[in-house]
Amino acid sequence: TLKRAEQAEMETFVLRRTLKTLEAVQGAGTTLVSVYVPGTLSQLALMSSKIQNEMGVASNIKSTQTRQRVREALNSILHHLKSLKRIDPKGLALFCGVDTAQDGKRVMKAIVPPKALSSPLYWCDSEFQLKALHDMVNTDENESIGFAVVSGEGTYFAALSASGTIEALKTTSVRLPKKHSKGGQSAPRFQRQRI
Repeated sequence: TLKRAEQAEMETFVLRRTLKTLEAVQGAGTTLVSVYVPGTLSQLALMSSKIQNEMGVASNIKSTQTRQRVREALNSILHHLKSLKRIDPKGLALFCGVDTAQDGKRVMKAIVPPKALSSPLYWCDSEFQLKALHDMVNTDENESIGFAVVSGEGTYFAALSASGTIEALKTTSVRLPKKHSKGGQSAPRFQRQRI
């Protein structure tokens, strides 16, 4: 277990450095493309078709240079997605574009996140969309939020951890009297139920 902990710590360190490098990348207009794919083949196929569709939409971009850079980035991402035979259960994050801060150097990075991606994302901007990966790296596993659900039948106490798992702490059930007052014409019926 010590080896695993050291390996996980090393992977987190490498991911933080990679994120810092990607944060420094600046694009002109909306030329930097960020794609998050959850870890199923059906999500991979859906994202591939979305990227294919976006390549057609990119032809409507007025600026020739921006249109060319976006289409190149989309083409690189699509080529990478189609070359995959399987996908990691945690998913895949792809970042592609041209870094205008470094004289038009092309950037293409594929990252397997430390935790499973819950939803797909396609984003074009002047910087990469890195918030989801930052949240995964910067969360404390021991941090949790407690909550209680109260109803007429009982209570449920649980803790929601930073990783998204729910741990049931305690459940109680309550038998409350009905809102019917005894007496009147119903008195003989209540008397029969007691016997």
